[in-house]
Amino acid sequence: MSTNTRSIGGQAVTIKLAMKMEDSLQAFAVRAACFIGEQDVPYSEEFDGHDFGATHIIAYLGDEPAGAVRLRWFQSFAMPERLAVMKRFRGNDIGQLLIDRCAKIAESRGCRMLYTQALPQDIKYWERHGWRRLEADDTGKGPKRVVAMVRAVDPSKPLPATETPESVTLRKEPQVDPSGLPVGADRT
Repeated sequence: MSTNTRSIGGQAVTIKLAMKMEDSLQAFAVRAACFIGEQDVPYSEEFDGHDFGATHIIAYLGDEPAGAVRLRWFQSFAMPERLAVMKRFRGNDIGQLLIDRCAKIAESRGCRMLYTQALPQDIKYWERHGWRRLEADDTGKGPKRVVAMVRAVDPSKPLPATETPESVTLRKEPQVDPSGLPVGADRT
């Protein structure tokens, strides 16, 4: 666990990698409270099958989980997503502490770029923290529209202009039947 110089009400904010199932469950609880509880995101969208192949990072205030982020790994970049901070802890830069930890972990694994998808109402937050919009069209339409954004892992080594990072394949996982095959797959 890493203690930062940031504190809230005299209690230090700590950032921890989820290493045990209990840690992962705490990250999932924060996400469920923020996304399912506050934003009415359907369970099937919030927990989409990528959770057990990702790295989860949790922020604590004392023993209380205050925020979480999921970090997925691709060949040439890392993707922080599902950034969530409990309502009562917002406004204390916990989200930025989590993203900073994502960058440090990504750098230690040789990544040069972070890629994320932001909701239109959150773009200014991401831009304030050094992210830039990609030139490519926004992803999605209507209320579920998101904007692709990137940031160099090391701000002293800026990224070249890019339309999209290589190997980005963002798609909904197929629905599978009890045998594990995609629904409608040929079974012969």
